[in-house]
Amino acid sequence: MAAYSTTLVVLANSCKHNGRCVAGKAITNRRFGRWIRPTSAHRSGALYADDLPVLGGPLAPLDVVEVPLSHQAPAGFQAENYRIAPGKLWVKRGRLSTAALNRAVDPAGALWLDGYSSGGGDNDRVPEQRLGEADGSLRLIGPLPLHLQVVGGRVRARFEHAGRIYNLSVTDPWVKAAYTGRLDGWYGFGEAFLCLSLAPVFNGFAYKLAAAIIPVNAG
Repeated sequence: MAAYSTTLVVLANSCKHNGRCVAGKAITNRRFGRWIRPTSAHRSGALYADDLPVLGGPLAPLDVVEVPLSHQAPAGFQAENYRIAPGKLWVKRGRLSTAALNRAVDPAGALWLDGYSSGGGDNDRVPEQRLGEADGSLRLIGPLPLHLQVVGGRVRARFEHAGRIYNLSVTDPWVKAAYTGRLDGWYGFGEAFLCLSLAPVFNGFAYKLAAAIIPVNAG
């Protein structure tokens, strides 16, 4: 299948199975389009170093990058998945300001299905049998006040959105690196945009993850 390129603004480059999960929105003439999650041929779909030959250095949220794709490859409720064209170079084309993110935010509303919580979270998972009701697997929300919780070396994000409280596991590698070594407790983060992902099923549930936390003054 012939490769083609799509330009997207990176909204997450999060941790996944010792690799990365990149997600963003297509952008053309400063207008935002559909969500795209580039995936590899690995079973998990995670991207590893060999899958990310980027001209211009490592990818970070707000980078604008031209991504070589092969074909659409939806995986159940993760309808935004596209298979990368292997061996093709990714090319950085610039960087977006956080001010422009206001135009990329998704409509306010419940984050998939609410009412299902893990032992340490709030509204942080969806039962497998109800995933047919999920509308996609990626969201951009904010800006909103955010608090981070460190528990046993893990980091969680707590926030209010559309009148509901959420407490989700953080997979943002930069935030994890900055907070994992801190003492257990709560930390104010300030205003931020959040890229949220609904992960593949694990032990009967799909978990909602804070894949990227973008401070309002990030760029």
